[in-house]
Amino acid sequence: MILTPGGTFVVQGREVTDPHALAQMDIPDYETVVEVPRTAITALLEEPRGADLRRRAQPAL
Repeated sequence: MILTPGGTFVVQGREVTDPHALAQMDIPDYETVVEVPRTAITALLEEPRGADLRRRAQPAL
């Protein structure tokens, strides 16, 4: 997961292909749904304010 200069996050993960899971979301044609490990989200939420998240990229599991 990296923070872009535009203030958004780029994430990587396994693509979600489960029809039941996808049916629960309203996904535009130009978006892809991926799984993000809980540890990545937890690390993001626990990151001190002002930290340089560009250095915290984590590989997909």
